[in-house]
Amino acid sequence: MNEINWRPIALQILILLAVAFGVLAWTQRPEGALVWLVGMLSIPLGWLLVVASGAMPGSHRPVERKTIYNSLIVSAVMITGALAACALGTLGTIDEEWITRYGMIVVALALVITGNGLPKKPDTRCDRPRGLATRRLLGWVFVVSGLSLTLAWLTLPLAHDVVWWATAAIYATAGVVCAVGIWRITRSASANAAP
Repeated sequence: MNEINWRPIALQILILLAVAFGVLAWTQRPEGALVWLVGMLSIPLGWLLVVASGAMPGSHRPVERKTIYNSLIVSAVMITGALAACALGTLGTIDEEWITRYGMIVVALALVITGNGLPKKPDTRCDRPRGLATRRLLGWVFVVSGLSLTLAWLTLPLAHDVVWWATAAIYATAGVVCAVGIWRITRSASANAAP
């Protein structure tokens, strides 16, 4: 099987798993029907929109096609995982607090992935040195914040909102580091530009 052909199959399997977990959660908690339905339909609708809008490149552009399928698969893994956590939580197989933990850990890991990719993005608007310095700063902040959030959500208790306060502190610290770092980058660039 070549590299491109397995991606549609993987996406279809994830869609079937999402539907299975959604139906399982629906049978256990029918009052959450709208939530389960949105979760189950979001992956196939996303795929359909990409194909129907013409955003899916043809087989003559394999790199772009691979990128879009990878994005669809990552989002499908996140949604299917959320539906699985909900289904297993409603069945009592896992503690229901892990439903919340899963969602927050996924957000944290998305920050890590985004932060890892930021410095590799091409320059668009800023002058080259300042733009690269800004992307590196943001990349490091995203990665460190994401790893800190992952650790917090894996280890800290939900009781007394301990983990929520830790999350707020991590985000506040990230915001301050970004603000100070960007201020320093801008000040440094202004000092270098002055005659």
